[in-house]
Amino acid sequence: MNKLKAAWIGFMDFNYLREGGDPFTYYEKYAKMGFKGMDGDLNMMSRGDLEKKKSDLKRFSDLGLKCLCSWTRNIHELADAPDDIKAIAENCSFYDFKYVNIGSGVSVINSFGKGYGNNGDYDSMMRDIEAMDKIVRMLGEYGLTGVYHNHYQEFTVAYKGVSVMDYYMTQIDDRFKLKLDVGWVYTAGIDVVEYMEKAKDRIAMLHIKDFTDMVQPRYLVNADKETDFCFTAVGTGKLDLAGILKKAGEIGIEYAIVEQDRLRNLSAEDSLLCGYLNMKETGYVE
Repeated sequence: MNKLKAAWIGFMDFNYLREGGDPFTYYEKYAKMGFKGMDGDLNMMSRGDLEKKKSDLKRFSDLGLKCLCSWTRNIHELADAPDDIKAIAENCSFYDFKYVNIGSGVSVINSFGKGYGNNGDYDSMMRDIEAMDKIVRMLGEYGLTGVYHNHYQEFTVAYKGVSVMDYYMTQIDDRFKLKLDVGWVYTAGIDVVEYMEKAKDRIAMLHIKDFTDMVQPRYLVNADKETDFCFTAVGTGKLDLAGILKKAGEIGIEYAIVEQDRLRNLSAEDSLLCGYLNMKETGYVE
């Protein structure tokens, strides 16, 4: 079994970047730590003409880093925009990846923006499914895979006795894959390793996120801004890190992508390094 490579998402001061800060300040540090990839592409941080983009990509690649996936806009807009799908395909070709993150605008995660317990309804879910199915099929025409980043709600919300996640997995074209966020699976009360085995043929990517508590993160929208709501550096919470990484290697996942929505006691850089070292200590990550 090959070891997983470490990747990251976030862990950068985006206000600094929007004001013209150099993203390679982060890329160089994280490459030296041992990271091999970033979930995203360089478009947000690589402003300029094509030659500038090519130069930035070469500089990024020379650090031993790879872009892993692009992120898209609201699914209900994208589903009716074939020209945008074509542009996404061209971007994927430029950065040499095959995964496209879809799911922005799905109704089931409304509770993060509209209050705990607000998760849309059956009809809105079916409209989401119709849009994602259409997007997955269009992406497939370009040889691309639409991947979905879950939260906890897809597992805890059910209609007619069936979870939203099970609707997604059975009602959307089977080229639809998961960018499985294991931290949110845990907060849903699901055994992560068991679920990974169940869905192993449909998992394309893996986000590694850790929590010190199962229930509190569900109330994130109602959180006091001074409350960490149990996000913690990977390997310092309740996640079965070794078991998850072992299973990831067994089912053929290439990258373990570290994510932490809110920092706790460490800085972004220290929290990311902590997560990397804890993953490496399990023996399942390079």
